[in-house]
Amino acid sequence: MRNKSLKSVLKFWQEIVLAVPIGLLLIEITKNRILQRTMDGADIFMVLWFLPLLVCLLGQFFWKKEAVAEVLSVFLGVSAVIVILMALWGSPSYRMESITMLVIGVISVIAVITMPRKYNPNSNACTLVKQ
Repeated sequence: MRNKSLKSVLKFWQEIVLAVPIGLLLIEITKNRILQRTMDGADIFMVLWFLPLLVCLLGQFFWKKEAVAEVLSVFLGVSAVIVILMALWGSPSYRMESITMLVIGVISVIAVITMPRKYNPNSNACTLVKQ
């Protein structure tokens, strides 16, 4: 029984790897904004960008749709690339945070690339035109 539940959880490792940092980010934004009682445009954009992605990632546990995985992979791929760029252009005084962001970004890119393939293992994500 335990082995079966572990296999079912490991099947969705991409969603878990992507949902945990997004959920933690949204919790941190909420906590900081409640304490400071301010919210600027960047915070509103981040909430409007990541909240639907988190809902779709969590819904993917139940839906298991290839189309949703492909759409999510595009938006999450853009987010992962932005995280990597932010890590590379980070301030030298925040070296540990930049390294953490870089690791999370690279793992996210790997998860985003492999996520649509698990629903259709015969498809080649790199092929644009099938002959």
